[in-house]
Amino acid sequence: MPFFCKERLVRVVALALPAALGALIDMTQVLIDFYLVKDLEVAATAAIGVAVQFMGLFYVFMGVFYIGSNALMSRFFGAGDAASAGKVFSTFAIGAIALSAPSFFAATALCDLPFKLMNGGVRVVELGGSYLYVMAFALPAMMFNQIAFSAYSAAADIKTPLTFKIVSNVINVALSYALIFGVAPLGIGAYGVAGAAAATVIAFYIESACYLYFLLVKKRPVSALLSVDRSLFWRGIKIGVPGGAERLFTYGAFLIFMRIVAEFGDSVMTGYQVGLRVESLVFTSGIGFTIAAMSLTGRSLGAKNPAEAEKDALFTAFLAAIVMGAAGAAIAVFARPLAEIFRGDDEAVIEAAVGYLVCVGISQIPLGVSFVLSGAFRGAGDTKTSFYINFTAMCVFRIVPSIVLAKAFHDIWLIWLAMAFETWICGFWLYAVFRRGKWKLIKV
Repeated sequence: MPFFCKERLVRVVALALPAALGALIDMTQVLIDFYLVKDLEVAATAAIGVAVQFMGLFYVFMGVFYIGSNALMSRFFGAGDAASAGKVFSTFAIGAIALSAPSFFAATALCDLPFKLMNGGVRVVELGGSYLYVMAFALPAMMFNQIAFSAYSAAADIKTPLTFKIVSNVINVALSYALIFGVAPLGIGAYGVAGAAAATVIAFYIESACYLYFLLVKKRPVSALLSVDRSLFWRGIKIGVPGGAERLFTYGAFLIFMRIVAEFGDSVMTGYQVGLRVESLVFTSGIGFTIAAMSLTGRSLGAKNPAEAEKDALFTAFLAAIVMGAAGAAIAVFARPLAEIFRGDDEAVIEAAVGYLVCVGISQIPLGVSFVLSGAFRGAGDTKTSFYINFTAMCVFRIVPSIVLAKAFHDIWLIWLAMAFETWICGFWLYAVFRRGKWKLIKV
């Protein structure tokens, strides 16, 4: 198939668009929570922002299972072996749910710790701790939903999970308002930040119920079994651990970066959180293209067609660069009005958010390429390469320069520029290594 052709475009968009819409719905819910709590107090906005960042630890853990199961199931679907894909799903779903228990106890016991580490004020610690404590109850549902989504994306069906996401998040929005502010006639109290978390927990379990119905009753996209295949489990874990390690170490680097930003004061920290929430709207398209690249690369390799896998990955990266580049230009140009949506009455917060948004806006093209090629490496089962590149680039070209610049000049704009520079370096690095083609030889 030619590199530029209608069939390839349709194939990529058919996967990327529903995945991006699903991610957009998730991001929009966080933005809605941000918007709803902005009238409570400044600490509420900062608390949810920091809490969402630390929830990345949950996704690090889940990433091991998602990446490993997706790589195996994509290969099996590509080879036309749906029965083996079903065994992978059952094995990883049961394993993920079982392992969510220790994560739950750790999360509830240490819910205040992240905010203390970030040097948050008393109210930020109190509100953020309550948010994370409630969110910990969603862990089993979150784990199961990730594995179920992995099965659907490996089967190249993203529309069905999107439908589940829409249903659960419509309910989430209604519940968020009710539980944050209360509905006196119905006897519902006002729970503030904790109420926002409770609404999200309920939505996760509603989404799980939708997946269970289709998997157990309609047997789509695989037939779920109550069995565990230990050989498949360890094959997937071997693939997933480097991917999880990448998320863990990169996430740790992000926390260090956030700690550097925190040294500039609460207003800059809140502006950073506002900027992240606005940027998350652009992230959704990147997530969609990443999921498409993982699925298409794995399926093509499963069908013994590495040349097509490379074309799919590079074409997906090309589309991601166009879409995310255009979106980045928009958020850079309209940075101030976008920031004012969340903190229109606080000039210091707005200034910090504007600086962040301008710098991330000019780096969305390489970020799109990085997203997609990292996804292609994972879909091929080559999780070590993306780990080494992403983590090294983050440490050497973002964290170290940011620490030096913060100490020497104490100018937040220089920190934002260091972040943008690292994004460009990482994008070019991933592209250069991907074109060497060693990922085509990985056995899973």
